[in-house]
Amino acid sequence: MTTQLYDAIAPIYDEWQSWRGMMPFARVAAARLEPLLDREADAVKRAGRDDPALIDLGCGTGTLLAEIRRRRPAWRLAGVDASAGMLAVACAKLAAAKLDSRIAGTSDVAFARTHLGAPLPFPAAFDVCTAFYDTLNHLLDTEALARTFAVAATVLRPRGLLVFDVTSRHGFEDWWEASNTFTGAGWRMAIDAGFDRATEIATADVTVERGGRTGHYQIRERYFGRDDIADALLAAGFAIEEEEDWSPFPIGGLGKIWWAARLG
Repeated sequence: MTTQLYDAIAPIYDEWQSWRGMMPFARVAAARLEPLLDREADAVKRAGRDDPALIDLGCGTGTLLAEIRRRRPAWRLAGVDASAGMLAVACAKLAAAKLDSRIAGTSDVAFARTHLGAPLPFPAAFDVCTAFYDTLNHLLDTEALARTFAVAATVLRPRGLLVFDVTSRHGFEDWWEASNTFTGAGWRMAIDAGFDRATEIATADVTVERGGRTGHYQIRERYFGRDDIADALLAAGFAIEEEEDWSPFPIGGLGKIWWAARLG
């Protein structure tokens, strides 16, 4: 059902993310990544290489990759997502960006369709692996989280950096206890969400009206505590470098946690 939802909203996802002038989450994340990418690019240069590379898990419509491509045209980029609809939008977005004269001559972005935790069709050739905006919260148990971290390790070079965010308990208790309706040109989306404090599972019923059709979907996400995440990172060979409460939105408080971990 999750993949079906993202396929359905892929054509309107970017408009929804900018609803009423809101800054899309991917652009907020890209700005916060800048100093980390500076550091990693310097390390790549010191190692005698000139091709820093980043792979984004759960890349969605490719906004984060487009932002990195705009700011860092020399970087090699790849994106992974389970939704064919989201990948189609991402491919079109990055293809259009490549035609921009400011970044002419940059390489194509490689995309792959696969679910989180499944093997990735890429070698260990990336310096940075990212996973943002609830991507990891879509996993519903700690075993799946550990598998996903282990897969991330397979595509990172030695000492590669994994950077991701998860929704905090505050975020689930505050943001997921609500009903909201969003509208745009020719579409309407209604979301009725709630968080079960006993199971630590959030559920949202989503209705999408677009093009004369109405679809009903359900999405579920899990809260992961610090110990769950730390244990899964350690098991996959990562050492934690950053863990910080984060407020990516102008309202709502510290509903996210930003993590960075280094592969041993």
